[in-house]
Amino acid sequence: MKKQTLAKIAAFTLCCAVGLSGCGKTNSESSDNTTIQFYSWGNETEVEVTRELVKEFNETNTDGITVEFTPIPSGDYETKVTNALRGRNVPDVIVAGDGEIKGWIEKGGISKLDDYVAESKELDLDAMWSDAVNRYRYDVSSRKGGTGSLYGIVRDYSPSALFYNVDAMKAVGINCISLSEEESMAQYGTTEAYFEQGGQLYFNNKIALNWDSFLALSQKLTSNTAAPVRNDQSITKYGLYDIYWFCFGWSVGGDCLEWVEDPSLATGGKYKFTLFDETKNYKVTEGNTVTVNDNTYEAGQIVSYSDKAALTADQKALCVELPSQMEAMQYFVDLSVKHGVSPKPEVSASNSTYGLFSSQQCAMLIDTRYAVGIFRETIGDSFDWDVAPLPVYKDGVAAGHSGSLAYCIPEKSTKKDAAWKFIEFMAGEYGQTKYTEKGFIIPNTMELANSEVFLQSSQKPANAQVFVDAAYYHTTGDWGYLPSKAWINEWSTDLNNDVLMGNMSLTELRDKTQESTQVIVDAYYGGE
Repeated sequence: MKKQTLAKIAAFTLCCAVGLSGCGKTNSESSDNTTIQFYSWGNETEVEVTRELVKEFNETNTDGITVEFTPIPSGDYETKVTNALRGRNVPDVIVAGDGEIKGWIEKGGISKLDDYVAESKELDLDAMWSDAVNRYRYDVSSRKGGTGSLYGIVRDYSPSALFYNVDAMKAVGINCISLSEEESMAQYGTTEAYFEQGGQLYFNNKIALNWDSFLALSQKLTSNTAAPVRNDQSITKYGLYDIYWFCFGWSVGGDCLEWVEDPSLATGGKYKFTLFDETKNYKVTEGNTVTVNDNTYEAGQIVSYSDKAALTADQKALCVELPSQMEAMQYFVDLSVKHGVSPKPEVSASNSTYGLFSSQQCAMLIDTRYAVGIFRETIGDSFDWDVAPLPVYKDGVAAGHSGSLAYCIPEKSTKKDAAWKFIEFMAGEYGQTKYTEKGFIIPNTMELANSEVFLQSSQKPANAQVFVDAAYYHTTGDWGYLPSKAWINEWSTDLNNDVLMGNMSLTELRDKTQESTQVIVDAYYGGE
C-alpha cells in the first residue's frame, strides 16, 4: 500500500470519497442516490466507532451513496445473517468471521471480490497480513480454504497473548521486567521468562514461558484450596484462565485436523481428525535438514503429520522429539483437573472470560487483542496489567490463535459497486485508523500495526508489541477449518464440560467421539 498520511486520507475522502475506477454500476444503482444496507455486530465501543465511520462516509462521499447501519447482537448475528442471505431483502455489506464465511460461500451467499481488488487503488492485499487475507479465500471445488477466490476484505486481525495482573505478581514477590533475551542474558545471565536470582523472583514479559515455568508461575499465583500446590499469599484464587488448547498443541506440531493428500479423491485429499493423535512429533535440530516424501524440512521446522510416519531412525536422530498432540491436550486439561490453577467449568460458567480477569479472580488469561478494549473500560485504574507472549513447549515452536473479521458483499446485492466503495473506505487506512485507536483490533496492514497508531505507548498494555510479533505466525482457531462447526460440536461439549470437570478422561473422550467426528469430516471431504 502506498504510504499516505492521515491528512491526505482525510482530504481524499472529502474530495472524492473512495471511488473504484474501472467498475461500472449495476442496473439497480443510481449515480444520484444509492442507499445500501450494512449489517455488523460488536460491543458498545465497537458499534459506536462504526456509527461514526458510517456517518463520515455518508457526509463525505461524492457518489450519492448512503449507508444504513444495522448493529445486531453477537449472539444473534450468524442466524440473522444466514436467514437474510436466503431471503430477498439481503444487506449489501456484512461483516463475516473466519468461522462463518465458508458456510455462507458454499450456500452461494457471498460474492467474489477478485475483480474489485484487482482494480482498487485504495486496498493492497500484499500490504496486509497474508494469513488473515487467506482466511477469506476458498476453493469451492476442493472445499479447501486458503486458496481459490477471495470473498472478504480483512477488517481486523486479533492475535492472542498472555494477559497478566502486575499487582498480583507483586503481591507474591515477583518482579516484573521487560527485557529482550540479549538484555536478560547480559543482566541476569538467563533467557528464562520466570526465574529466581539472589533470592528474588522475576517475570520477563518479553520472553515466552515454557510449559514447566508456566505451571510453576500459575501455582505461585493460585490460592485455590483445591489446588495441591498453591500459595496462600496470592490475591487471586486462580493463577490463570484459558479455554484454548491451540498454543499447546500447535507448539509441538499437533492439531485437531490434518490434511492428507489422496489423489483418488476429487478434492485431492481430505482432513483426518487428529485431536487425540498419540504419535510423537519431530523438529529438525540446528544445522540439519531432513527430506521426507520429497518434502525438505530445515532446522527449526516441525515435520508434518503426513511425513512424520515415514521418518527413518537416522532421520529422527537429526530431530528433537516433541510430545504428541494427545500429550499437549493432557497438559491443557491438567491445568484445571490435576493442578487446580485454572477454574473448572462450574466456576467459569457463571463468569465471563473477561470478568474472571477484570475481577481479579485469575491472575493470567489467554485471550485475543479484542480483550484490550474491554479491559481499558472495565479495569480502569483498579489494578495494573500487561501482556506477554503465549507459553511455548521448551523445544517447540511459538504458536497461537487469532480471530479476524472481514467485509463481504452478499451475492444477491444489486448494489455491489456502491458496497465496494464503502468497503474501501472502512478497510482502508482511514477506517482502519479509527478502529485501531479504540484498542480492540490490530489493523489489517503490517505498516499501520507497526506504528504508534496501534502500539499506543501511553496506554495499557505497555507491551503491545507482543500482538504485532504474534500476528506474523498466529493462525485461525478450529472454527475456521471447515464450512460447518458440526464436527467441533461432536467432541467440544464433552471436552469443555465433563473432561475439564474431571468426570471424563481424554481417552474416554477419544473412544466416544473419534469415529463419529471422522464420519462428519468425511461427509465434507469424501470418505469410504
